[in-house]
Amino acid sequence: MHMQIRCHPVKSPPDVEKLLGVLAAGGVNLVAVGGSDVEFGGEIAVVPEDGQEQDAMAILEREGYHPRRLDANDHPALRGQEIPNTAGSLHAFVSEVSRENLETGRIIRDILVGVPTAEQIAAGVVPVHVYSEQVRTPANQT
Repeated sequence: MHMQIRCHPVKSPPDVEKLLGVLAAGGVNLVAVGGSDVEFGGEIAVVPEDGQEQDAMAILEREGYHPRRLDANDHPALRGQEIPNTAGSLHAFVSEVSRENLETGRIIRDILVGVPTAEQIAAGVVPVHVYSEQVRTPANQT
């Protein structure tokens, strides 16, 4: 789970069910879904199964959703990590992201927790994404 696709579920009116329906009809398996205010002007974040990223992007583009792809390995707004499936691990990861955000003028917009694969279950980890947005602060206005 190294990337996610974000877009507004807008089809007049906004409708998450329709967006998920076009992905389902296209045979795209989602391993994580999240977002905030998804039918109130916010974005939905979906993570397709590995190997289905291009199909998901093509379907969403064809249907007029204007998706944008974010890679957790090189997008400053998105942090992805496999965290231990133990008490306090999510807190520790979010605390780490929060400390980094203080330095870069970002705040957390949403958290996405994925469905672990068989390999991740065996390793005792859970995939997590934290998406942060830039805010205007004196620290980032130099």
